[in-house]
Amino acid sequence: MFILSFVGFVLALSAKWAFDYFGLSCFEQIIFHLKVPIEGANPQFIKDWVRQCGLRGLLIALALWAPCLWDGYARYYGTVCLLCFLGCIAYGLIRIRILEYIVNQFRSTDLYERFYVDGKNVKITFPEKKRNLILIYVESLENTYTSKENGGCYPQDLLKELTDLARENLRFSHGEGLGGAHVVAGTGWTTGGLVAQSSGVPLCVPPRCHAFSDDTPFLPGAYTLGDVLQKEGYRQELLIGSEAAFGGRKFYYDKHGEYFIFDFGEAHRQGRLPAGYREFWGYEDEKLFEFAREEVTRLAAEGKPFNFTMLTVDTHHPYGYADARCGDEYPERLSNIIRGSARKVAAFVDWLKEQPFYEDTTIVISGDHLSMAAEYIDSTYGKGFDRTIFNTFIHAAAQPRQTKNRIFTSFDMYPTILNAMGAKIEGDRLGLGVSLFSDRKTVAEELGLKRLDRELRKQSGYFRAHILR
Repeated sequence: MFILSFVGFVLALSAKWAFDYFGLSCFEQIIFHLKVPIEGANPQFIKDWVRQCGLRGLLIALALWAPCLWDGYARYYGTVCLLCFLGCIAYGLIRIRILEYIVNQFRSTDLYERFYVDGKNVKITFPEKKRNLILIYVESLENTYTSKENGGCYPQDLLKELTDLARENLRFSHGEGLGGAHVVAGTGWTTGGLVAQSSGVPLCVPPRCHAFSDDTPFLPGAYTLGDVLQKEGYRQELLIGSEAAFGGRKFYYDKHGEYFIFDFGEAHRQGRLPAGYREFWGYEDEKLFEFAREEVTRLAAEGKPFNFTMLTVDTHHPYGYADARCGDEYPERLSNIIRGSARKVAAFVDWLKEQPFYEDTTIVISGDHLSMAAEYIDSTYGKGFDRTIFNTFIHAAAQPRQTKNRIFTSFDMYPTILNAMGAKIEGDRLGLGVSLFSDRKTVAEELGLKRLDRELRKQSGYFRAHILR
């Protein structure tokens, strides 16, 4: 009975910890991560779980057992343990929203039949002189970090250099200030965000879905940004400072565009890191941008149009990575790291502007998803602020009619990025996305964000048969 109570308390604490610690956006995120490798994950998560769930569960179970030294309590101990176990299980199921998830397994949606556009059947026309694409995904970059004056929620502007870039160039906003895309089901974590922004589909996979691996195609029915650019003869590379296999990212980019993947393992194989070197998730952003300069220069020298996609890591939840250049201007550790990250991204853009290929290059800076550092967000910014993902387009080859007061999601970035490169898309739609350069309403504008989110969580025969397969 002691073991039973211990297991119950650990499960209940784990359910609360998962949402407080990771800021989980939906139960679908848990299902997806059961289908992909977790190799290369930051071991800090395990240490924190042991301390906050395992040890706490043990202490509570011991406290429940201690009164057994009194015979009058001992006779009821088994009943108390059983009630605690059942109560903990009930709490855990409610906390992780599994009941809602189960109900949605029996609901169907016609969302894809109504709005999904298969890129394989769409005419996409590129200019005669094709533009390069440099796509910079910044970990957890959201507009909340900018000042209230700019539409954010921090007393000062943690993103000053990026805010300046957004003002000087093109950005899309949900309001009048510095705004961006909203997160909906299946897009609220790194792999989900990358897939949504480059394919226009969410990672809402059913529990009976196969696991993703080298031997299993990753969304084989999706037609993605990588597929489009590969067909147009682009050289493509993905640069990340962690293991690409984590979260299934390697399998997605291998399948869609045959990217050269420069990750933590590749950096070691090439001798670009000292033997045994490992910081945070693999290597820090200071080295990432150093490698980015080298890799972009190499790609540009090949004389073909290229797509260079990179993902930063220093601002990853829950604590981020503070290097020697991070200051202590602000009381919160993560605020200082965010400030340092903005400087690094802007410095990289400044370097790009000095390169001979810049005139033929479109640069896109986007957060991959909202921050999952729930404790930092709640304690620093409070609740109720309309959080959105940062975006800016530098050297875009087109001009939209409307950039403000647009309601859009990560899906809409896919066709919007192609339009920014000068490509014309028949119908202005790809996947569940609508180009923000067009006058068409996005799916979020047609249905509303809440309804779109609900529909994404339901089951779709079209998604299973034509995209997931």
